[in-house]
Amino acid sequence: MDSEFLLQLYNKQAKMIYYYLKKNGCSHEDAEDIVQESYMKYIAYSSGVSTNKALSYIFSISMNEFKRILKKKGKEQVMSITDERFWDNFSNDHDTESSVLTIEMNNEIVHTISQLQEVYKQLLLLKYELELSYKEIGLLLGMKEGTIKTYLFRARKEFQMNWRTLHE
Repeated sequence: MDSEFLLQLYNKQAKMIYYYLKKNGCSHEDAEDIVQESYMKYIAYSSGVSTNKALSYIFSISMNEFKRILKKKGKEQVMSITDERFWDNFSNDHDTESSVLTIEMNNEIVHTISQLQEVYKQLLLLKYELELSYKEIGLLLGMKEGTIKTYLFRARKEFQMNWRTLHE
């Protein structure tokens, strides 16, 4: 295995995987541990993986580790009132009503996305939250660019349908 290639891959992609995990509700410590563990597993088992599939292999390991941790801890996520964002909502200069409406809208979006297939959730998050290109998403997931476009189209349509159902 080429250590230069591994270092380059780590420098470019570790932050992206870390932010993806954070967006999915993973804690800072767990996200860092998962990224490290994923790269360690890749190093240990990379002999059977081609270099052009390395990123999708590492991403798959990361997602499996995240799912394992969620299963181990239980799927409940609790917001603490000492959370900085919680206090910011009450201490900022914005109108309290608009803050509450924004929080409700975010909750509705999360609820609508949670009803989608897992692959659609991943694609929407990678495209619109992390602002990755189709090519970058394809490299990350080990899929063709055309397949990514098709799945994203379907994901948007399903999201729209679920959103309309929620607001009827």
